[in-house]
Amino acid sequence: MSQQTHLLKRDSTYYFRAKIPVDLQPYLGKREERFSLKTKDHREACRLARQASASFDRRCQRLRDELRARHGEKTQLLLDDNVIQEICALWRHHALAGDEYSRQEALFSEEFEERAAQRRATRELLTEALQRSRLERIEPALQTFLHLLGVELRGDEGHYRSLLYRFLQTVTEVHDQQLVRDAGEVIWTPEPPLTRHATASSPPVADGPGLDEIYEDWKRFDPRRPQRTLDDVRRVLEDFQHVVGRKGAAAINRQDIIRYRDHLIGLGLRPKTVEKKITFLCALFNVGINNGKLTVNPAQRIPIPKSDSRSRLPFDLDDLKRIFCSPVYMAGKQLDRRVGEASAWLPLLSLYQGCRVEELAQLRVEDVREIDGMHCLIIDDLTTEDGGAQPRTKRLKNLASRRRLPLHPALIKVGFVRYVERLREQGAMQVFPALKPDRHGKYSAAFSKAFMKYLRKELGISDRRKVFHSFRHTFRDACREAGLDEEISDALMGHANSQKMGRRYGSSFSLRRLNEAIGTIKYPGLDVPVIVADDS
Repeated sequence: MSQQTHLLKRDSTYYFRAKIPVDLQPYLGKREERFSLKTKDHREACRLARQASASFDRRCQRLRDELRARHGEKTQLLLDDNVIQEICALWRHHALAGDEYSRQEALFSEEFEERAAQRRATRELLTEALQRSRLERIEPALQTFLHLLGVELRGDEGHYRSLLYRFLQTVTEVHDQQLVRDAGEVIWTPEPPLTRHATASSPPVADGPGLDEIYEDWKRFDPRRPQRTLDDVRRVLEDFQHVVGRKGAAAINRQDIIRYRDHLIGLGLRPKTVEKKITFLCALFNVGINNGKLTVNPAQRIPIPKSDSRSRLPFDLDDLKRIFCSPVYMAGKQLDRRVGEASAWLPLLSLYQGCRVEELAQLRVEDVREIDGMHCLIIDDLTTEDGGAQPRTKRLKNLASRRRLPLHPALIKVGFVRYVERLREQGAMQVFPALKPDRHGKYSAAFSKAFMKYLRKELGISDRRKVFHSFRHTFRDACREAGLDEEISDALMGHANSQKMGRRYGSSFSLRRLNEAIGTIKYPGLDVPVIVADDS
């Protein structure tokens, strides 16, 4: 292993590992670069490590070139108490933010112990420096940091020694906070101070790609993205530029992202929505870095206010009775002419199958079939031909959403199989022919709008945390009441598997096991009327 620089082997897999130069760590937000080479072959690992090493060196050189261009003319500052406070506050933010970023990637046990041991040894040196006022020991670190800030200080010797002492205190205090993090305690990273030096958190350059160019690169990266996602990201981009102004991507700093975040919060958007928009920006900057056009991502690790962990509530029994004893089920009412038979079937299917609304709205007649004597739903994202001018594409949230689900006995009892058979006899292609895709390709758009209007105005269920997705929460609670373990509940609902190692092996549950599991889902006290009666 020692013959190959930057090569690390763990559990038979090879990794690339390189220490980031100290002067660049505050800009890259971490101390080392480490990622899997995804190979167990030593020769192949050596070849990939050489390529990664060259790419890593080029990235560091580009960043240094940008820094030199930016620091051609340094800011002259008169050293006083306020400047001392600002410099120390900036160091605190950079050091804790970089440490936080490095902890987001799992460490091998020996790596963690090695890092912790280094911190303890450094703490002893800091203690000695404080005890004996050996301020010269911290001066190299201070000068490096001032260079990164693009700052040149002017002032008397007394203020400079005060800065050295305060800087030593700050470095020691931050070091102690990192040790507390090593012990598993929570230490929050402070926001960067909004000072005349704060723009140093992300090095801008005069020229470089604009956000529009980065957006086009992001679009080409995955041409299969649905149009709705493209439109959402484009709107975020335009909104962001309206708030912070149009500037090159490399000139955007962390304060710009925070300003946009605060703008969104000021509009009253939910924390989840704010987080989603910031995530879009983060994805764009990552593409810029991967394409060698940018060197830092200012949208990483932006703190978002915590939302109510119960932002969606399940329906209780009273809610379910209001829904399934309403005119839609008792008198055959349709929510809207654009919704048709989906008015009654989509809520029932979601309640008893635990499916997402779009998974159900886009079902085709051929997706309801009998397998090994069991009536099943086929949830997939296959593109199919229906004789029209364009093939129809079904979309799923993720790969785990692909699944075969045995039909719940309650759905068979109220006539869902009979309903589908009649459609098949009529030559229909879609299970819900009235539902048409909107401009984003979503089949559930018209239904969702009509259902929410009916839920609020007709049924009087006004709690904003109760929406159509609440059926999935209700189904999950029913899984718990039935004693189903988490793994089989995830399989029924199309959730991505957890990170437990055992779940990465083997295929999914058999249809027979899923049929047994779904048959245990009960809603005591709820009686749903037959929708399609037996012809006999």
